[in-house]
Amino acid sequence: MRTQAVPKEAVGVYNRALDLSCRGEYSTALKEYQHAIELYPEFIEAYNNIGEIYSRMGERDRAISTYMRALTISRHHKVLLNLGVEYYNRSDYTSAIKYFKESLSLDVNFLEGNFYMGMAYFNLKNYQMAEKYFAVVVRLDARHVKANYLLSYIYYEWKDYHRTLQCLDNIRDIADDPSFVNKYYGFCHYHLGHYEQAVDYLTTALESNPQYAKFRNYLKGLTYENKLHEVGDVDQRIKEMEQKMMSDRPTLREFSRLSMLYIFKGEYKKAEDLLLSARGA
Repeated sequence: MRTQAVPKEAVGVYNRALDLSCRGEYSTALKEYQHAIELYPEFIEAYNNIGEIYSRMGERDRAISTYMRALTISRHHKVLLNLGVEYYNRSDYTSAIKYFKESLSLDVNFLEGNFYMGMAYFNLKNYQMAEKYFAVVVRLDARHVKANYLLSYIYYEWKDYHRTLQCLDNIRDIADDPSFVNKYYGFCHYHLGHYEQAVDYLTTALESNPQYAKFRNYLKGLTYENKLHEVGDVDQRIKEMEQKMMSDRPTLREFSRLSMLYIFKGEYKKAEDLLLSARGA
């Protein structure tokens, strides 16, 4: 964080404090960091790490005041990020963005700064701005799991299914929630008219829940029934079909199509109940 050399003794104390902090011995680590600051009052790294310890201990106000003290020494991008995170954790996204923005003004390619800026805007439901910063994160680290997750959510909401698939491709082999990935693969291929691929992915997603594994053969059968038809807006189509089935005696085909739409929406219990009623119809 600096160009000026830190005295060797202060560095040794700082390293001891860092080791203690990594072991969870926060009280002793705080004392050592304070000692390092006594030896070198401009030791911004020590102030930054003290702030991080207070944050882990839940002492948010002390963390903020410590970061503010560090910023009087230098407006360093990592300290600015940590200060912004404290406000982010309080759901004060406007204040958080102010510090994240200043952090990025000092290092435009600061990955963590771009990620938290995206998170703040995402929580404010400003998806245009969130997408901008998450895209930078993925440019810097194509396999950043959380950024790709959130970008896939945003692109899917925008009905940009090709870019949704690109994000999923980035993390498909490292995702911590394979069911999520397979479900979104299925939804995207469904909307793109690739019904056989959609059913393959949705079946894989369903099989992670044994309760619904019995839909496997049923889903494969529906592939051929639906592969030439673009259903369009799923919510609207469900509403239309539900209304039609309430006014007319439904056919087995209509039971099948509506249950498939429920499955695409993840409403598996509705699909199961509908199939049971179809058998008795």
